[in-house]
Amino acid sequence: MPMTQDGVQPGEGREPAALLAIGAEAKARVRILVVDDEHTLRESCAAVLRHEGYDVTVSSRGQDALELLKRRAFDVVLVDLYMSQVDGLALLRAALGTNHDTIVIVMTGNPSVESSVEALRQGAFDYLPKPFSASHLQVLIGRAVHTLLVARETREQQETLDRAQVQTDKLTLLGTAPAFRRAIELARKVAPTDASVFVTGESGSGKEMIAQFIHHHSRRSSRPFVAVNCAALPEGLLESEMFGHRKGAFTGAVRDKPGLLEAAHGGTLFLDELVEMPKSIQAKLLRVIQDGVVRRVGSETTDAVVNVRFIAATNSDPEAAVKSGDMREDLYYRLRVVPINVPALRERPEDIPLLADYFLSTYWVRHRRKGAPFPRLTDAALRALCGTPGVATSASFRTSSSMWPWSWNRAPRSGPRTCISPETRGRRRRGRIPRR
Repeated sequence: MPMTQDGVQPGEGREPAALLAIGAEAKARVRILVVDDEHTLRESCAAVLRHEGYDVTVSSRGQDALELLKRRAFDVVLVDLYMSQVDGLALLRAALGTNHDTIVIVMTGNPSVESSVEALRQGAFDYLPKPFSASHLQVLIGRAVHTLLVARETREQQETLDRAQVQTDKLTLLGTAPAFRRAIELARKVAPTDASVFVTGESGSGKEMIAQFIHHHSRRSSRPFVAVNCAALPEGLLESEMFGHRKGAFTGAVRDKPGLLEAAHGGTLFLDELVEMPKSIQAKLLRVIQDGVVRRVGSETTDAVVNVRFIAATNSDPEAAVKSGDMREDLYYRLRVVPINVPALRERPEDIPLLADYFLSTYWVRHRRKGAPFPRLTDAALRALCGTPGVATSASFRTSSSMWPWSWNRAPRSGPRTCISPETRGRRRRGRIPRR
């Protein structure tokens, strides 16, 4: 077939899409709606996708597509952003309103940062600037379909656990302060989507806990949550860890090794301290975010196509890093679809009693025999904690939790429920009660 004016050619570039290994039977069950008022592009996309084995429906008008979406649910919707009568964002909302599991991909010939971020914030799976190649379309649709398969796997796993009445390890975040609850509610709201999230907050404020919470409440929870600290590794090692390497790529590379991006396939990759990532690696990461293609260090070909949700975090000001040139602006806006700020503990002192009781009971159960009576903190002890430097003024309770073991080590192993007071704590701090 001849190349279209938008660069789509059926049958081109099948090799990268094949790396996702989606079976023909699975593809045949996937219903795709293509909506574009441009005849050539619409039919070319349909031809490419039918050649791949998908069940494809086309629509040339937004109003017709809206009626279609009201009558039946589609698995994937490929829609043009700018159309007369009914625009792409209206169709995006209609598709998700009919079936919240629908994957919507927004196309546009007039791409901008503002329109891409808005589409992603409203629930689009990805944003596809025109012109694009058939290979790019095949890979993008393949990643979307893989997301559907992972979501089905997660749902079936959860149903199996529910039938067996098995307790799951869903993460619970403790806190009642309004600022913290706003962060949790935003995390809960964004979790079912595939939108990238950028979490900010001081060191120890719980950014990774928020990322884990999002993953565990997402349709990707059956797949891995992989974390990488971008500040902890030198440039060469960080690149190898993230992208993997080929045998002989450098001294010590004695075998092919997949990277963390491949390990996170289908799941979530948490990029801690993203601002510290070298710009050369930022450029490679941006390509993975845009098209899912991974090329290992020392490789001259595409080694993998991955379907990963990205959550980034930093304890510094990312906008200042963009202005100073330390962070790529395009990467920042691609990852900052939904920003979440986690308040420091000193900004939510009302949560200290709740966290104190949690730590006390958790470690008591861990270090005492089953059935031993729980101790409790007196009101005076809680007031002392809220006024203690290093607790009430810390970024989080993580920096303060190491002070708790003295209480369960010294509390009686049996008898009436023990009350822990400021005086008891004072004896430990002055060294009268030795550590066990």
